[in-house]
Amino acid sequence: MSQIVTANSRQALERAKLFLGKARECPIESRVDFEAFLEASIIFARAAIQRVKSSYENKTGFKEWWDSLLGDPSVNFFRIERNWILKEGPPKIGQRIIMSTIKIEPKIGEQTPISDEATNKHFYASDLYYYEDPSIPATETVERHLIVLEKHITEFIETLS
Repeated sequence: MSQIVTANSRQALERAKLFLGKARECPIESRVDFEAFLEASIIFARAAIQRVKSSYENKTGFKEWWDSLLGDPSVNFFRIERNWILKEGPPKIGQRIIMSTIKIEPKIGEQTPISDEATNKHFYASDLYYYEDPSIPATETVERHLIVLEKHITEFIETLS
């Protein structure tokens, strides 16, 4: 499949969404890729807000808008997580352990893992990571904050039109 690079595809928000989508697609065996994609999503999300600042900080109404974001949980999530990743180390993220179920055949005595088809569940790397609570995948947390961040940016830019 060919991809076309557009002005929109180069936007930081679009890159954040792209990497979040790639993180979601990682099978459980690809945890290293998952972590890298999740980190990239966070870094690009933070870059999005910084790029707005660079482009519009001299426009009327920018300072008020920027100051209104100081206490926003989503903006702060990306600021804190991105700063940690760039300056300290891997993200501070919780991990769950998922154990395979073993089926014992009484006649044969062999132990065999129950397949994904038998449990009707395919595990993804995102099933193992969380920020808030083990029942909320890290990808959901990042997506929720990304939606809010996009809304802030879109609304601000629309006020300039």
